[in-house]
Amino acid sequence: LCLEHMDRSFPGLQRAWFYLLLLKSKKSYKFKSSQRHRMPASSQWKLLGSCTLSEKDHHISIPSPDIFQKGLRSKRTQHSDPEVVESLPRPGSQRNEGPEFSIDFLPEARAIQVTIPPGPEVSVRLCHQWALECEELKSPFDAQKIVPGGHTTDLPYEFLLPCLCIEASYLQEDTVRRKKCPFQSQPKAYGSDFWKSVHFTDYSQSDQMVMALTLRCPLKLEASLCQRQDWHGLCEDLPNATAQESKGWYVLEKVDLHPHLCFKFSFENTSHVECPQQSESLISWNVSMDIQAQQLVLHFSSRMQATFSAAWSYPGLRPDTLIPPVYSVSQTQGSGPVAVDLIIPFLRPGGCVLVWRSDVQFARKHLLCPDHSVQVLLPPSGRGRARLVLLLHAADSEPQQRLVGALAELLRTALGGGCDVIVDLWEGTHMARVGPLPWLWAAQARVTREQGTVLLLWSGAGPGPTQGLDPGATSLRALLRAAPRPLLLLAYFSRLCAKGDIPQPLRTLPRYRLLRDLPRLLRALGARPSTRATSWSHLGAQQCLRGRLELCRQLEREAAKLSCQSSAGFHRSPRCLW
Repeated sequence: LCLEHMDRSFPGLQRAWFYLLLLKSKKSYKFKSSQRHRMPASSQWKLLGSCTLSEKDHHISIPSPDIFQKGLRSKRTQHSDPEVVESLPRPGSQRNEGPEFSIDFLPEARAIQVTIPPGPEVSVRLCHQWALECEELKSPFDAQKIVPGGHTTDLPYEFLLPCLCIEASYLQEDTVRRKKCPFQSQPKAYGSDFWKSVHFTDYSQSDQMVMALTLRCPLKLEASLCQRQDWHGLCEDLPNATAQESKGWYVLEKVDLHPHLCFKFSFENTSHVECPQQSESLISWNVSMDIQAQQLVLHFSSRMQATFSAAWSYPGLRPDTLIPPVYSVSQTQGSGPVAVDLIIPFLRPGGCVLVWRSDVQFARKHLLCPDHSVQVLLPPSGRGRARLVLLLHAADSEPQQRLVGALAELLRTALGGGCDVIVDLWEGTHMARVGPLPWLWAAQARVTREQGTVLLLWSGAGPGPTQGLDPGATSLRALLRAAPRPLLLLAYFSRLCAKGDIPQPLRTLPRYRLLRDLPRLLRALGARPSTRATSWSHLGAQQCLRGRLELCRQLEREAAKLSCQSSAGFHRSPRCLW
């Protein structure tokens, strides 16, 4: 194969393939011409292909450079060799028509069975049909098989594709190849195999979402932007978000890159979602929140100039539905990271905040839910005082006992200095002196006398049928029967106790899931909001409450981890799968 220069250049040529069928050969050959980047126009590739076929100096030449504008054309020139002329196929001959063959599709074996009728041997192979050539499959599916007449063979394939074809030819020189492409109109050829065969490469950067596709079939796909709420959910289409395509590259401008913002590629009635693999590393900002003096403070950190917006949303609305007004703040200092704060007043309890980047066309809204328990955990004020609370529990491990102690401290702080919380962990000396049962009955008598509340903290380790002979469990059941129902409440930590762990007789009690239902529990225990919203003592109490809340969360995680580890090898409760 020889390459020589011509006097004319190929304007706009970047890459070209030339396909040749050599005389006295059953295989096709090809060579590639590429334009180097940043090369001056005067020195672009100029090409003349010349192939020496034999010692008798036969040539195939490509004399015209305008093939890229008018389509590939070739001119074959050769000397008047009688042997060569005699070997060429003649019109109407069997060699000019190609061999007959039949096929059977074997989906279970992922193969195509080819049957050759009685007659000469035939060479068969699988290939992918493109405009100018039926390209061979990748190894090891590129094998050509010689099949004797009257026999069959199986050709395994990697992917079932619409452009998958079966090609057959006789073994004699320069015979016509016959192809069958039976899957072009088959819906199954556009299914999972088709999308598995596509190679996706992510080139996203800055505010630009870019993906390049390498296909094995000459199909033009459509692409649009979609958004997932989580990794396993559906990807919902975003309006007016069609990607621009050019030579297999799909581009969307003005996008706030995020792992849940993905491309949805489609062809006719089939589609596939591909999420940019590197978008997580390209996220340029983050946000955290804090509660200060009945206001929500959003702390943004951004590595680029951007504008951020936020608005309230409430349960029962669609995920992206916001309640006006919309609050915004901008980072205008360039590369960073640079921190900016956005202060949002509380509208009403129970809401969450939608936060997004608003200086781009496509952005995912982030849902942040503040801990509203901090808003209502205020020391009581005015007349009256919270009721006495007797906290009963069945904690049998050190982590659970620390959690019970932290909850008691949280209740005492939240209910104010006028409230007393009775828990056995704080009265170990007195309990050791009088005994567990007398201490329990004395505490119950005090609760009845002061019209207090019995709070039963239930867990998976609570008294059950197997503990029927335990004196403590017996007295606890007697106390539950004796306590007035309006003064008996039940609470449980969701990481330590599932709803199914609560015995049936106790399910009629008012129940509170901690720490989610802590505000309701405090109201049931008699807490009232303070009117001294700006006093230093009130602000100090809020800081103290936040610290005790965080301590309870940490101790709950530790106790749950130990509980699930100790249950390894047995039937694990659903609470161990959080």
